[in-house]
Amino acid sequence: MNKFLFSILLFFLTFSITPQSGDKEECIVENTCIILVPIENGYELYLKNKIQNSEISKSIVFNLSVKNLITDYEFPRYIVLKGNDPVFITKLKIDDPTKSNFYSYSVIVNYGDWNAYHDDSFSYSLPFPEGVRARVGQGYNGNFTHTGYLRYSIDFSVPIGTPILAARRGTVVSLVKKYSEGGLRKDLLSKANYIMIQHEDGTIGNYAHLKKDGVVVSEGDFVEEGQLIGYSGNTGFSQGPHLHFEVHKPTKELKIQTIPTHFKTQYNEREILSHMYLYWKPRKGIDPPTTDLLDEDILLCKTNKKDILSNCNDTIFRLGEAYAIQFEFIKPTEKQIELFLSVDGNAVEPYYLKWNTQKDSVIDNRYFEIRNHKHFLGDWRMVVKVDGIEKKRFFFQIKP
Repeated sequence: MNKFLFSILLFFLTFSITPQSGDKEECIVENTCIILVPIENGYELYLKNKIQNSEISKSIVFNLSVKNLITDYEFPRYIVLKGNDPVFITKLKIDDPTKSNFYSYSVIVNYGDWNAYHDDSFSYSLPFPEGVRARVGQGYNGNFTHTGYLRYSIDFSVPIGTPILAARRGTVVSLVKKYSEGGLRKDLLSKANYIMIQHEDGTIGNYAHLKKDGVVVSEGDFVEEGQLIGYSGNTGFSQGPHLHFEVHKPTKELKIQTIPTHFKTQYNEREILSHMYLYWKPRKGIDPPTTDLLDEDILLCKTNKKDILSNCNDTIFRLGEAYAIQFEFIKPTEKQIELFLSVDGNAVEPYYLKWNTQKDSVIDNRYFEIRNHKHFLGDWRMVVKVDGIEKKRFFFQIKP
């Protein structure tokens, strides 16, 4: 269980009743308080939220055990606290004054409202700035961790330190920023840094795996949609740098219910995100794209032959160097690629290469090595065709 995904707080106390004058207040966890109000031969018991921000909702499971006391309710009771007005729980009346009595209770607190109705008409903003593009590394019903109650979760593959923005306005109800380690060990399940934001409809937005000290908001803060709230990381149970995002509400079974959400993307104002698709905030006058492969995503780079590309804007290569052409597709696809290479003059025959990308490819590379031969010196041209249509031309020089 990924414990960072929701907040459960438990408190257990045992008391004996001795009627006395005046109310008695016991504040237990997360500013959740029990109030005992004296009545004849017993008390009335109330639950009160003393949190400063009265807009924050908390769903409470309240359990009660008694001896020689009478209560009119069956337990557990399920209560939503919002605002600061006391909520009546039960009366406790002594059954036999000649015998001892006691009561014990447990309180389990979940942030959010289990009676919430998610506003399904709302379109969330992508939780990263303009200019950042992120691929969905794991989408809904992902077989790695997005199963069961986490099935409507999204993992955005972003580098550590990527600014994270609020996808929807709301109030910060809980956060953790102290952890530094990430990996696939069970002891890291509860050690992810996160921010939870309660929305106006009572649901909770959770942003998880943030970097150590990568939280720039405080509990109780109201944040606007698009406001900077933190920085991505790789903490907790994680197989690599990414941002986990989900919208959920608590359940009476002490779990969470994740909720499908729509986003504003480069395609339209309302979209369910798909596994392995690349997304970014819409660019006015440019989007939506009309192709699965943008010109900017065809790169000619130097390489160390180990999938590390560099100097992708260079136009000068040296004899003996290796270079690679890379294609990054917006969504999984299968394409036919053709390359036409030629050098000024007639010393080298034009070179032609054709291949099909693997089915459902998102990135494809081809590596080349410039042999140390004088005929390779000079001005080169590479023409790239995709499915028979010319997409891009590269002009570069080969020098000694």
